[in-house]
Amino acid sequence: MAGEIPVSNIINVSITNTPLGINEKNVNSLILFTTDVPVNPGLFGVSQTYISSSQVAEDWASGSDTVKMANAIFAQSPNIRSGNGTLTIAPLLSSVSATSGSVTTPNISANLATLQGVTNGDIKFTINGTVYNLLGLNFTGATSLADIAGIIQSKLPYGVVTSTATTIAFSSKKVGTGSTVVIAAGTGGTGVSLIGSTYLNTAAGTTVSGANSTGETLLAAVIRTEGSLSYTGVISNLDLEDAAIVTNSAGIQARDMIYFQHAGSQDDIAGIATTIKNSGNDKTRILVYSLGSDAANLMKAAYAGRALSVNFSGSNTSQTMHLKQLATITPDPNMTQTLYQAAATAGADIYVSIDGVPCVISNGANDFFDNVYADLALKFALQAAGFNYLRQTNTKVPQTEPGMNGLKNAYIQVMDRFVRNASFAPGFWTSSEKFGDPELFDENITNRGYYVYSLPVAQQSSSERDERKAPLIQIAAKRAGAIHTSDVQVNINN
Repeated sequence: MAGEIPVSNIINVSITNTPLGINEKNVNSLILFTTDVPVNPGLFGVSQTYISSSQVAEDWASGSDTVKMANAIFAQSPNIRSGNGTLTIAPLLSSVSATSGSVTTPNISANLATLQGVTNGDIKFTINGTVYNLLGLNFTGATSLADIAGIIQSKLPYGVVTSTATTIAFSSKKVGTGSTVVIAAGTGGTGVSLIGSTYLNTAAGTTVSGANSTGETLLAAVIRTEGSLSYTGVISNLDLEDAAIVTNSAGIQARDMIYFQHAGSQDDIAGIATTIKNSGNDKTRILVYSLGSDAANLMKAAYAGRALSVNFSGSNTSQTMHLKQLATITPDPNMTQTLYQAAATAGADIYVSIDGVPCVISNGANDFFDNVYADLALKFALQAAGFNYLRQTNTKVPQTEPGMNGLKNAYIQVMDRFVRNASFAPGFWTSSEKFGDPELFDENITNRGYYVYSLPVAQQSSSERDERKAPLIQIAAKRAGAIHTSDVQVNINN
């Protein structure tokens, strides 16, 4: 309007919003790589993300590994959703599981009556090169081939015995080309040799050698998807030979991920679990559940669902997997005291009954799961905090002590959160390695549980200043740890 002068001549206002930052990577997001085919052809080859088992059941066939594993994951309380995690299911490309060696009898349904007359049978199994000589087998109470199979299974904990109406199959719990089963007459026994034609007739049976996995490897699937999908926990429905597990483990160790791998044989404690521990691959969790690959796979899914459940933004939410119960999973009946102690040495986690109470035994020889898990959560939180402090300014963060104090304060807030959730706690520093002011170091660890230090800006090299790089920030933190066992001594005086 003529004669009107804009107020901006006097008061000029500009409004600037705070730039958006990034969210922390969710440490509870789990991916399941599967060989199953979805029921909806439109989903073939497409990755999908789920927050409930019912959603999974809509897309994948009932009875498939994928549905069974999803049920085990979401059946846990708490589970991945407690920490705002999700389950992504991604296809594997032409992948085939490794298989186990086996021997299957011919049709022996006509031999049932003869078998029922055996009171002192003997048979020798050589499984993966180890001999198991079974003596004193008594089938007089058996009414079917399934009963016969069950009696043999009770004497053969290192193999898997299954049956149909007409046959009995004997399989190794291991998979791969080293998985073999050979059957012969028992030695040292005085009873009936069960390999005869009127008994199990294994000489006329079918022998199958184990085979290694083929197609896309789990590590290749991770490499293919890590740029487009966000996840931390990694599982699959693949049964894998030891060499494949070692390759996957080495590749995932270099990534911000945790690899959960099932192991279906007691032999895996001294085998693959020990190999992974000796390799220092603490981001791989070998879960031994000695009821064969299928059962071990579901135990793995349940373990992962329960393990990836911490909301690190809460108070006293940090957890250990030790003594936790897994819903839908029964304790491993084959775990002896000897195997229990061997698992502790190998760093393998197992699921057992302690005086009738089902619980996970979490072992730390390959570090405890909760340490690896919390460290990744802390890393993701510090990355987001540092980036957002630098990003969410419309000017700049000066390369001065006040600028450094602001950046360090962003990290301090994260450390306070991890003390609050009980990942770290005040305590005494027992390592000889310290930095910064020794007195301030000890005071902060004792009173706060952590110490944050940076080299003074004035002492920074000119090359780093030219690169606009902050002086190195060092953080020391004292783990809160966890109590897993206790010794009690009672002195009584009369």
